[in-house]
Amino acid sequence: MKARTLVPIAVALALLVALMPTAALALEEGSASGSFTAANVDPAADAVALWTTGGTPAETTAMTPQVEYNVKVTVTDANTLDDLSTVKVTIFYDADGVYAPADVPGVGNTQTAAILTWTNATPSTWTIDAISGGGTWSIEDTNCVEPTLTGSSGTFEFHFKPGKVATETIAPAKWHIYAEADDGGGNPGSNTKQNLTMNWYGEITVNTASVDWGSIAPGANFAGSTKQTGISVTYIANGAYDEKVAASSPWTGASGNATLDATGTCANANEFALKADDTMGLASAVLVTASPTYVAIDVTGVQTAEAGDTVTTNTMWLKLATPFTDDTYSGTSYYQIADGS
Repeated sequence: MKARTLVPIAVALALLVALMPTAALALEEGSASGSFTAANVDPAADAVALWTTGGTPAETTAMTPQVEYNVKVTVTDANTLDDLSTVKVTIFYDADGVYAPADVPGVGNTQTAAILTWTNATPSTWTIDAISGGGTWSIEDTNCVEPTLTGSSGTFEFHFKPGKVATETIAPAKWHIYAEADDGGGNPGSNTKQNLTMNWYGEITVNTASVDWGSIAPGANFAGSTKQTGISVTYIANGAYDEKVAASSPWTGASGNATLDATGTCANANEFALKADDTMGLASAVLVTASPTYVAIDVTGVQTAEAGDTVTTNTMWLKLATPFTDDTYSGTSYYQIADGS
């Protein structure tokens, strides 16, 4: 009988375990904040090139004052180009022709240096250190090109014109370009374009509008009585220069013409001759030739400042043949500046 009573108890326990509810666990989350800093990477100036801008642009190694050129500076910055503060281009003269970092100037100079700067601002700006005292160097800011600043690499294009007295290169002298990209991190990226040349440039202004000898007798020779002086001429040059003169022929009158005799003999009727010098002394004067042939009156001109060199002692002497028809004759005298290198 004891065996019979144990069986139903075991069954009841089994059923009790099967009917007990199980626990349901809910999903739970936790969080922790995190951060990182993208390190500053120094910019790099990958390449510097000088280009012409007229006609079909091309890379070049020669410049001429008052002609527009384009310095292209390719820059890379892993923090994007918008991380840059400035990109600077220094164009400078080097007398010995051998580039050295210590040669790069910190300020502009009408004869020897110009500093072009792109500044990252809103909006960005293109400026030039055009040199204390002014000058004719210029940055053509409307033609300058800024790359897309959201990219990590691009080319900045600096359009400029060299000044009138940017020094002509005579061997061994050269011009160089130094470019620097700065993001304010203390280590700007830099590069150079070396061994460039600057061509000769000259400019002349005749300040005296006309010269009138008045009434001169036929047969008059070169002398104080046939002298006209005080002719003012301004010369601007970036190197050595010569002063030259010429005259038109014939000079015209109402009744006929007068012919310029470049030999100075005036052996035929209605011939005249002129002598000229940049001083008031007849002893150093030379016979004036007929345009377009010019004769030098001075070959000692040197590089000028931006304002030029004004000579107020230019003088001409007149000689007339005999006979000479009574009339008033008009013509033109020409002054020229020429390369004296």
